[in-house]
Amino acid sequence: MGAPMSISPKKKQVGVVCAVLLIPLAASSADKVPGPAALFKQVRALEQGGALLPGSHLWMHGSRMVDYYTIDRANAIAVQAATHGVARVTRFPAGSLYIKENYDIHKVLKTVTAMLKVPGYDAADRDWVMAAYKPDGHLIAYGRVQSCISCHALAASTDFTFAPGTRLPITTVRQFFPGQPISPAYRAALAAHGSS
Repeated sequence: MGAPMSISPKKKQVGVVCAVLLIPLAASSADKVPGPAALFKQVRALEQGGALLPGSHLWMHGSRMVDYYTIDRANAIAVQAATHGVARVTRFPAGSLYIKENYDIHKVLKTVTAMLKVPGYDAADRDWVMAAYKPDGHLIAYGRVQSCISCHALAASTDFTFAPGTRLPITTVRQFFPGQPISPAYRAALAAHGSS
């Protein structure tokens, strides 16, 4: 995953691909941010029974060797909002959660990243709570994760979310993940189709 990044209570950083995870919150907690453990329970439930994010499919290619394959899953709120594609969504509704499962070349799960929309959480960054976990639930990063926010700001027109299959230029990937090897499959996709 590259050099470890510092994690502070207010700004946590991680060298993994961040994703948007959309899971509905109970009405009584819609104005509260779940803690990292509570959010991971939602992540686990989505891994076990969540639908694929529209436009996604199993075993999509990621940009780096640490996310050689990815699977994007979303809760019902996010799926409904993105029915016609993530590229058409300018704002996801409250309670939206989606996750990106990141697998190595051997299809071994390495990390799970998540984004949860909580109104009033962080208006400057579209109210996304961002998180990254190891497969066992060990927390890597949580909250206002500046490295995730900086990258996802590139997708401002789609509410800080990347459509499945988005290809960023290698220079951009290296900017956010210095020292991490780029996947040969990603290089091939860029050569064949260019960035998106």
